[in-house]
Amino acid sequence: MINLITKNRLANCIQNVKNAGDSYRPILDYSEASILVIFINNYIKKDSSILMTKRKHNLRKHAGQIAFPGGRKESKDKDLIETVVRETEEEVNISKDNYDILGNFPKFYTGTGYAVTPYLAIMKSSSDWENLIKPNSEEVEKIFFPQSKHLLSPEFHLREKTPINSSMSMTWRINYDNENIWGLTARVLVTISAGLSLREYPPCDDI
Repeated sequence: MINLITKNRLANCIQNVKNAGDSYRPILDYSEASILVIFINNYIKKDSSILMTKRKHNLRKHAGQIAFPGGRKESKDKDLIETVVRETEEEVNISKDNYDILGNFPKFYTGTGYAVTPYLAIMKSSSDWENLIKPNSEEVEKIFFPQSKHLLSPEFHLREKTPINSSMSMTWRINYDNENIWGLTARVLVTISAGLSLREYPPCDDI
């Protein structure tokens, strides 16, 4: 297991995962969205954590789910990077000056009609993020920082059937500290694990 996710390791992961997304589908059938996976490195303890949120239970979509910062592309966004930067600042109050985006994975298509592009980033060591970060009271119930060595470890990656009301046949689930991480969020984590050569690549096109 890799405890510390460095820039070089993450850049290699992105390169390794170039062809691991879902097969192309007409974008007109899906709403474009992007998410940001931010790694936070503790160079003294030599380990990494990942910034994650728990969505409010009263939201119209994905209520109460564990997620990465991000959301749907709006007409004012010139590209998906602008989308994810805007959404991250709106949801957790962290601006783009505090992290370095190293690249993105191919699109992942969801059963709820989104074509999601995951971007991977590392928090800058110079960032005062601990004093800046705060949840958007309308969207985010809490922000937490699971250790990457748990989330990326294959022994915690569970493959199972989806709930009856889902259009997907199978999904991934990762349990962490009484929280249930599943669906796209879990599949992105499993894909990062594969890109770091910690496991085989997950099946695509689960919808």
